Amino acid sequence: MGLLEFDSRGVTSLDGDWDFFPGDGTAPETDAPAPETIAVPGLWEAQGHLELDGPAWYRHTFTVDDLSGYWTLAFGAVMDLAEVYLNGTRLGAHENAFTPFEFDAGPALIAGTNVLTVRVVDPPLDDPEHLRTAHGKQGWMNQVFPSRPSLYMTYGGIWQSVTLRRHGPVVLREVFVNSDPDDLAATLTLENRSPGPIEVEVGVRTLGRVVEVKTDVPGNARAKVRAGLGRVTGSRWSPDEPALHDLVVDAHCQGRSSDVHSLRYGLRTVRVDGKTLLVNEEPYRMKSVLVQGFTARELYAEGSDDDIRNEVLAAKKMGFNTLRLHIKAFDPRYLDVCDRVGMWLHCDLPVAEPIRHEEMGAETVLGRRCVAAAREQVTRDRNHPSIVLWSAMNELCDGRPEARLWPRYEEFARAVVAAVNEADGTRPVIENDWVEPDPAHVYASEILTAHWYGQLNADYLRKIERACTQWSGQGRPFFVTEYGDWGLPDMPELTDIPFWDTRSVHAAGLAGSGWPGSIGRFVLETQRHQGLSDRMQTEVWRRHDDVGGYCLTELTDVPHELNGLLDLRRQPKPLAVAEMSRANQPVLPMLRLETLVVAAGDYLRAEVHVANDGPELADVVVEARFGDTWYPLGRSELLALDTSGLEPAAVVDRFAESTARVRTAHLQAHRPSALGQISIGAPEVPGNHDLVLRLTASDIPVASNRYPIHVVDPLPVPNMNGSQLLVVAEGALDQARATEVRAWLATGGTAVVLAQSAEAAEHYPVPVTLAPVVTAWGSNVFPFTTDHGAIPSLPRRNILVGEDATVQATTVIASVDGQPFPDTPVVIAYKPVPGALTGTIVGSHTVGPGRLVFCQYRLSERLGEGDAAAVAILGDLLKWASIPRPTMHKRAETKPDGRAITYYTWKSEAAR
Repeated sequence: MGLLEFDSRGVTSLDGDWDFFPGDGTAPETDAPAPETIAVPGLWEAQGHLELDGPAWYRHTFTVDDLSGYWTLAFGAVMDLAEVYLNGTRLGAHENAFTPFEFDAGPALIAGTNVLTVRVVDPPLDDPEHLRTAHGKQGWMNQVFPSRPSLYMTYGGIWQSVTLRRHGPVVLREVFVNSDPDDLAATLTLENRSPGPIEVEVGVRTLGRVVEVKTDVPGNARAKVRAGLGRVTGSRWSPDEPALHDLVVDAHCQGRSSDVHSLRYGLRTVRVDGKTLLVNEEPYRMKSVLVQGFTARELYAEGSDDDIRNEVLAAKKMGFNTLRLHIKAFDPRYLDVCDRVGMWLHCDLPVAEPIRHEEMGAETVLGRRCVAAAREQVTRDRNHPSIVLWSAMNELCDGRPEARLWPRYEEFARAVVAAVNEADGTRPVIENDWVEPDPAHVYASEILTAHWYGQLNADYLRKIERACTQWSGQGRPFFVTEYGDWGLPDMPELTDIPFWDTRSVHAAGLAGSGWPGSIGRFVLETQRHQGLSDRMQTEVWRRHDDVGGYCLTELTDVPHELNGLLDLRRQPKPLAVAEMSRANQPVLPMLRLETLVVAAGDYLRAEVHVANDGPELADVVVEARFGDTWYPLGRSELLALDTSGLEPAAVVDRFAESTARVRTAHLQAHRPSALGQISIGAPEVPGNHDLVLRLTASDIPVASNRYPIHVVDPLPVPNMNGSQLLVVAEGALDQARATEVRAWLATGGTAVVLAQSAEAAEHYPVPVTLAPVVTAWGSNVFPFTTDHGAIPSLPRRNILVGEDATVQATTVIASVDGQPFPDTPVVIAYKPVPGALTGTIVGSHTVGPGRLVFCQYRLSERLGEGDAAAVAILGDLLKWASIPRPTMHKRAETKPDGRAITYYTWKSEAAR
C-alpha cells in the first residue's frame, strides 16, 4: 500500500484487504505469493471459509517514511487467539476473542515498507483449547443446535479494526469517568515508553471545568492518576433523555503534548438498595429483551451503524427499556448507539459453556483467561452510561450441576466477579446468570436470577406464580433474566439459500404433520401463540413486586432457535410484537386468569392487578368488558339448542352483566398493586371473544389490555346410560382393562380411552407408541385441530392458543398400527426442531369391527374443578363417540415444489 496518512490525533487505519494464508506453518515471507485476500475487519466464515478451523495467517504491508515519535499498534479484537509479528519481530500475543489489545510497535518499525503478520487460531470444538477460552456462545449446545446449520459454530479472524498511532513518550491508557454527578472523577493510567523518568502534567476538561494534575512516571513504567471534579450540574443520562457529555484528557511532558484522549460519558448513578436497583435514585424495573448479536450477513459480527440503530429502536418501540447483550463483548459501535438513543444495557461477559470444569479456579489457564476477559471487557466498556448491569458468567455448569459445589468453582466465580468490580465498581454484577435463584451458591453478588422457560398452559403459569411467591422476601434484587416461547418466522421462497435457512426443515416437517392449511397460515398462528404465551408469562413477573424485572429471550431469531420477536433478517413477527408491546406498557392493568375458557353466559372471575412503573396515580378505575350489551341466559334459549341424548341443564334465568369495574383512590408509584376481584358475565355465543381492560386515572385514559377468551357451549356431558360406549378412565388402562377393551371392540362397539401414560402403550388394542411431550427448552409444541369437527368446542383448522391450556397433554399417540396417524386425527400436536415431534391428542381408529376413540387431554382433575374446557371437550368427545362412525377419505397431492400433501375428508355412514 502507499504512504500512511495520519489524522489529527496521529491515528491511521490499517483496515482493508490483507493477504490470507489458511492453515498453519511459519510466518509467510514478504515476497511469498498470497493464495487470496481477505477483508479486515471481518470473520473468515463470513467471507466464505465456513469449514476453516484452527490456524491461519494474515499479512499486511504499509509504508512509513518518518519514524519520529513513539508508536502503538492496536487491534479492536481478534477471534480467538492471536500472535502478532512486525517485520519478523514478535510483538506479543492475545488470548481473548472479544477485547482490544495493543503493542509498542516502535522498536520493530522501519522506515519504508513494513510487513505486519498475524497468526490467528480458531480452536475447533474438539480441541481442548476451545474449552479453556472465554469463547462466548461459540460451539454452544452443538448436540442440540449442530453447526452448521446453526450459527453456534466456532469463528476466526481479525474481526475488528486495526490501527497504528503515533504519539509522544507518555501514553494515556484506561481513562475512566465514574459518572457520579455528586463527585465526578476521572481516573487514568500513564505509561512512559521512554527509559528515563518524566514529569507529566495531565489536564482533564469537561462541563466547562479544567483540572490539572502533575505526577512523575519512572522510565518504562506506569502510574495511575485521579482527577476529581466534584459536584457537577450537567444533565443526567436516562433512556428518556440520553444526555451525553464530552471529556478530553491531555498528557503534557517535555514542553509539548504527548497524548490526547477524548470520550463521551453520561451522568447517572446505579446502586442496590435492599431488593431494589436504583438508577438516578429511581427504582429500576427491568424490561429487557436478550440480544445475541448474530446477523445473516456478518454472522457473529455486527452490521452497519444504521442496522444497529434500527434494531435498538425496534426494541424501544416495543416498550423494552433494556437490552441484554448476551455472552459476548459487543462491538463498541453497538454500545455507542444505545448511549445515543437511550437504551439501558445489561452486558454479559463471554464466560459460558462449554468449558473444562476440572480446570476451574483462579490460577489455571482457563481461570486466567476468563479473569482477563472480564477485566478487559469492563475496562473497555465502562464509560458507556447505558450499561446498568454486568453478568460475569452465564449458566456455567449447567448440565453438570455438581461442579457448582466444587471449591474450584467458588474460587473461579469469586475471581471473575472480583475482576469486574476492580475494573468498574459503579454497577452491580450478576455472578452466574443462573436457572434458579439458588442463593446458597451465589458467593460474591447481591443479585439472584432465574431462567424459567415454559409454555402457555395453566400448570406452568401456576408454577411460576408459586415460584415468584417462594422467592419473595429475600431482601435482594431478583430478576427473571431468561424466559420466552417460540414462533416460526416467515418462510419465503429463496433462490440463493444460505446454510442457516430454516425454511426447508420446517416446511418438510410441517408437510408430514397433518396440518390442513398453508405454511403461511401455520407460521402466523405460531406467532400468535408465541405472543400470547410471552405476554401471559410477563404478566406473572409484573404482578410480583419482589421480581425486579425480566428479560425475554429474545429479540431476533437464531437458526434454529426461533424465539425472536424479529426473525434473523430483523423482520417483525407482528402478532408477537403486538403482545409484548402490550405487556411492556408503563402502566398495565391485568387479570390473573387460571383459564382462558369460560362457558357461555357463565361468570368469569379473576383478580385485578395493575403494574405501575411510573409515578403515583389518583382516582384509578379499571373496567373489564366483553362489549356494551347485556347477554341474556335463560331456559328458553337453552331449550332451543339440540339437547338430544343429553342430561337436562341446570340453569338459572338471569341477565349476566357484561361489564365490571374496580376503583382505587391511589395507585402506588413504582410497584404492582392488587385491586380486588371482578366477576363478569361471558357472552352467550360460543367462540373467541376479546375481554378488554381499560384503566383511567382522574377520568383520563391511561392504559388498556385484552385477553382472548374462548367461550364454549355450556351443554353438559351426555348421559351415557344405555349407550354403546366403553370408557377407560385416565391412567386406568392395564392388562385386565385391555382384555375388556379388546372384547368390546370385537363386538363392534366403540371404546373411548382417556389419557394414558407412555407405559400403557402395550395395553392398547392396536400397536401404538406414546411419546412424552418434553419442552423444558428448545422450541414449542403446537397443538392444532384438523378439518374434522368432532370437538366443536375447539376452533377448527387452528393452532390452539389457550383453548386447551388447562388440559394440555403430557403424552401423545406418536403412531397407530404402524402409521403416524390414526384413521381420524382430530387434534394433533406438532413440535418443530430441535427434538421434532408429531403425535395425535384426539382421534379415532378402526380396530376390527370396532372403533377406538382416544383423548390424551388430561381432563379428570379439571373436571373436578368444574373447568369449562374440560367439561366441553369431554362432552364433545363422548357425543362424537356415540354417533354412527364416519369414514375417512385420503387424497394425496404433490405440490410444484415437490412436497407431498395429504388431505383428509370425512363422510358419515348415514350420508353414505
